[in-house]
Amino acid sequence: MNIRRIFFVMIGFVFLLNGCKTTVTNSVTFKSIALGNLYVNFMGETILLAPNSSKTVRNMAKGTYNYSTSYEVPAGITNVSTQGPVSGPVTVNADTKITVLYSSSIQGTGEQQSYIVSASISSNDKVTTPTGGL
Repeated sequence: MNIRRIFFVMIGFVFLLNGCKTTVTNSVTFKSIALGNLYVNFMGETILLAPNSSKTVRNMAKGTYNYSTSYEVPAGITNVSTQGPVSGPVTVNADTKITVLYSSSIQGTGEQQSYIVSASISSNDKVTTPTGGL
C-alpha cells in the first residue's frame, strides 16, 4: 500500500514540475532595415526604430494586440506608399514569438521618386487549416 502511494505521489510531482512554467516566454520583435526612422505604436508605447535596429517586447499575456506604424519620409520624395501589414493585430498564444520586419525602397528617378515602406510578419505558432478547409 505504501509503495502505491509513493508511486502516485512521484507521478504527481513529475506532472507538476513538467506542466507548470514559471516564466512567460511570449515576445513580439519589431525590426527595421528601412532607410529612415519608423515609429511603432504598440501596447500604449511609441517605439522608435532607427535604421538597422530592433526592439523586443517580452513577457506578454495571451491575447490580441494592435500596432500601427508611422515613418519619416526622406527628402525629395514625391510619392509614398506602404505594402504588407504595417498595422494590424498580432495574436499571442503560449510560447509565441512574433517578428514584424520593416524594409523600404526608393523607386523612380529625378523629381518622381516613390518611397515604399514594406512590412512582413513571421511567427513560431503553428498555422492550421480548419477541417473541410482548402
